[in-house]
Amino acid sequence: MKPLYLLIPLIIFICCKKNTLDKPADNSSFINFTFFNFSVKIDSTIISGYKNENLTAFYKNYDYETVWTSQDNRTVILDEFKNATSEGLLPNDYNYDILNILNNNYDLLDDTKLVEFDLLLTQSIQKYLSHIYKGKIDPKIIYHDWDLKEKTIDINTVLFEAIENKSFTSKFEELKPKHIIYKNLKEALRLLNTFPKDSVPFIVLKPKDKIIFNKTHKLIKTIKQRLIYWHDMKQADTLTNIYDKETQNAVMAFQSRHGLNPDGLIGKGTILALNFTKDQRIEQIIANLERWRWYASDFGKNYLLINIPDYTLLAIKDNDTMQKQRVVVGKDTRQTPILESKVTNINLNPNWTVPPTILKEDIYPDAIKDKGVFKRKGLTIIDNKNNEVNPWDWKMEDAKKYKYVQNPGRNSSLGLMKINFPNKFSVYLHDTNHRNFFTFTYRSLSSGCVRLEKPLEMAAYLINNPEKWDLKTIQDTTDINYYNKLQKLKEKRIAIKNAKLLAKNPLLVIPEKVYPKPELKTIVVKISDDILIHQLYWTAWSERGSLEFREDIYSLDSDLYSKLRN
Repeated sequence: MKPLYLLIPLIIFICCKKNTLDKPADNSSFINFTFFNFSVKIDSTIISGYKNENLTAFYKNYDYETVWTSQDNRTVILDEFKNATSEGLLPNDYNYDILNILNNNYDLLDDTKLVEFDLLLTQSIQKYLSHIYKGKIDPKIIYHDWDLKEKTIDINTVLFEAIENKSFTSKFEELKPKHIIYKNLKEALRLLNTFPKDSVPFIVLKPKDKIIFNKTHKLIKTIKQRLIYWHDMKQADTLTNIYDKETQNAVMAFQSRHGLNPDGLIGKGTILALNFTKDQRIEQIIANLERWRWYASDFGKNYLLINIPDYTLLAIKDNDTMQKQRVVVGKDTRQTPILESKVTNINLNPNWTVPPTILKEDIYPDAIKDKGVFKRKGLTIIDNKNNEVNPWDWKMEDAKKYKYVQNPGRNSSLGLMKINFPNKFSVYLHDTNHRNFFTFTYRSLSSGCVRLEKPLEMAAYLINNPEKWDLKTIQDTTDINYYNKLQKLKEKRIAIKNAKLLAKNPLLVIPEKVYPKPELKTIVVKISDDILIHQLYWTAWSERGSLEFREDIYSLDSDLYSKLRN
């Protein structure tokens, strides 16, 4: 027989039902009884059997009794689970269906079922809080080239505060990423879910097919259908196969939204983007939502933000965009790593020590064929005693004994400037000798480091000392022509001085002086401001109600989505 106190809820329930039935029509003397739920003791051995430290600590705090007796708390939590899809998560990852059924029959559950319900709800909300704060998957487990600071959360402390203050709604929002891009991704997911089922046929563009403006083509009708579906073109009563001006404008708008060159030419890249289905785009957004849960909750007040697939860098200070630049990032075979760090210093006129990967994959194979490659690339070979080695004496069997250095100069691989920050990949931001790359739409072309479109402007911004290092000073410091000009002025002054001496004493012998050729010297400038760098990866967002997508240059989206769902 159950203890008498366990019958009290049933008694109160019956009284409440009776009062409801006997309620006067005028509501004048009706007493509203509140249904009270009482906690049930939980055998601690049951909890320890789960081998879950968070679960054990949670119930220890409540003397091993059921906790979720408040209908209000249960409703708020289950509503949050139900709406997990808006975060790109699945409600049943948090046992929503079973919990909802049990909750709807909560008053009929016996003690055993109450304990089972309580334990399941606790485990589910602990998991959910962890997922919305730091993601469902640990990126370090699935990627070797991601180096993000691990996010930590004391889940039970969050729960204790939420229970005590009845503040679950605000706690959920506190834990979710605050970044505008995360919010924009959620909006993009909402927008996509308003689209109808995608039933427009795929477009198959053969290599020989050429779609010419103001000409007919059999694919144009299908292209128009897909442009209409994606809201880049207005619905029309009839569709022709003519590539007219309206269609060209729609194509250009579509290309712009997808980071393509908005030239109106319909080629492979445009067709590939047009053929993405609604479901594929939803999966892409869900993968990006997960990434943004991995990233730091607070980027700082002063930081550099790089989006690798968008080939852009933003310099942000106090929520204002101070600079925006195009960048070149690593090719698929030498991917730019995802990382978070802090800028420490800038090298003006940096020399370049060739890293092992480039030596192994580029320099050594070329040198075996032709040792002249060292001179063509401006590389100096240095042995372990810091002596220069004649390139023609180089042998492959001794290759790893040397280091290979490129001297400073506008045509060096690092260009005129390098930005350093601690990281385990030995990557940095720098200038380049391939400045024409910034005119390309596809800029996944480097060996892993990020190249800057306007490196000296970025140097002036980061140094932030206009009295000593304004842009003009930095430009002069990195320009060999400036030093050549100074040398000529110096030589001219000396020549004038010597001419005056000879005028006074024609028999005076002035030794001819040979001046060394000016060279660029590496200058290290420490960054005094706290400037963080966030080198990240995202391929989707929304902007003023418009869906934006970028090519998944490292083919990460689909794989991440599969891992999230499996």
